[in-house]
Amino acid sequence: MDFKEQPIRSYPFKNNRLLVIDWASLSYHQLWSMRTKSSKQTLGSILPEDEEMIIWRTKMFNRMLDYIKLFNPMDIILCLEGKKAWRRNFVRDYYNKEATIYYDANSYYVNSDNYTFKVDKIGDDQYDVVKIPLKQKAIYESLKHRQLCDMPEEKRDMLWSIKTTTGTPILPSYKGKRAASAWDFSVDKKYWQEYKDQYAMQIAPFFRAKAVRCEVAEGDDMIYASAKKYAPDYDDVIIITRDSDMSQIDIPGVKIFNHTSGNFVRCAYPQQYLAAKVLSGDTSDNIRGMAFVDPKTGAYKPTKETLISEGAAVQLLENCPNIFEVAKANGWSDQYIRNRTLIDLSWIPQDISEQVNQIIDQPAPELAVDWDKTAEWGIPESKTDYYKTLQQFGFFAVLSRDSADPENFKGDVLVQREAGVMTQLTRGNGSIMGDADTIDDAIRDVMNMADIDVGEI
Repeated sequence: MDFKEQPIRSYPFKNNRLLVIDWASLSYHQLWSMRTKSSKQTLGSILPEDEEMIIWRTKMFNRMLDYIKLFNPMDIILCLEGKKAWRRNFVRDYYNKEATIYYDANSYYVNSDNYTFKVDKIGDDQYDVVKIPLKQKAIYESLKHRQLCDMPEEKRDMLWSIKTTTGTPILPSYKGKRAASAWDFSVDKKYWQEYKDQYAMQIAPFFRAKAVRCEVAEGDDMIYASAKKYAPDYDDVIIITRDSDMSQIDIPGVKIFNHTSGNFVRCAYPQQYLAAKVLSGDTSDNIRGMAFVDPKTGAYKPTKETLISEGAAVQLLENCPNIFEVAKANGWSDQYIRNRTLIDLSWIPQDISEQVNQIIDQPAPELAVDWDKTAEWGIPESKTDYYKTLQQFGFFAVLSRDSADPENFKGDVLVQREAGVMTQLTRGNGSIMGDADTIDDAIRDVMNMADIDVGEI
């Protein structure tokens, strides 16, 4: 899709900038950076829960400082994940209507998107699952059958819960593969998922930031809505994330900063990227691609098991620019609408969009910083007065907003030094060489240079 990374040093100082942070993405990255090989050697293979959280909080707090010192934002929005994101219900409703269940006295044959799984009960809550090749569909097509939504509720819930031997649900629940992913930490996963958002709300006043969460929306929805709404009000908007879904955003003044590579990421053809992803699906979110489509003609191939690849999707776009018309003509418009709704951030359902925008419109709560809590955030007691001084300058800006001047902005020096560190730590192609802790330490050495200390200005 022609992605290009732009070094941080290429980005100029701006006095009116909005920083939009993908809180979940950054939180997971900082947590898993504790499980790198070198981190394990330093910290030990498994830490007690309280120590894990101390280290994670410290890493998150310091990373916030890093970005604030780099970008000098006027305002900051922390975008959090909702607990009951609408896409999960949307996917479930779709397959309840689309999936067909063939059955006899012994087995269920679950068919969706031209995939079929045979399910046999072998014990209490234990099932044998076998994928049935398309060429063998005759063994079940003559059986009794119902749409999944017409099955008794207990049978329907049972079928939704069944997974293959690899942990993949036989019915593609949204992000269903992630529940089975490894969790190599002492802290409970569900507890931490809620804790990370509580922490965001706790420290937001310290950074004069606004933490936003809509219970029925994902962080992606909040990010897109924030960028779309506020881009005209700022010189530019920086989205900090590593989620490739953000590459579809094509809004003037909005840029994507990858927090793993330390560079800006630009997709040369965001609309083509989006269209190809709609066609080929998103494996990370367990969204199946368009099945059985000839990339040369767009013709539907109900006898072919393979899904369209990203490369074939690009070829189809070249040959058939009006994809939706092709989809309607060949009988796969439902699949297209399903994927477009799930992937295209501009297709958020109207009622969800209204709720999201209502929350984004709310002013940040006027909360005083509880300086007695700063030790819990990862701030050493010896640094408390220093950070009180920093806060007086507004978001830890290296210069106060009133006196900021691009010609003497010391952040330019900071940016150049940070870029030099990143150059040393990368292989020259933007990918990281070394573990996250090494990078953090190296960058932090640059950040803490005496000549950029706000207290000296």
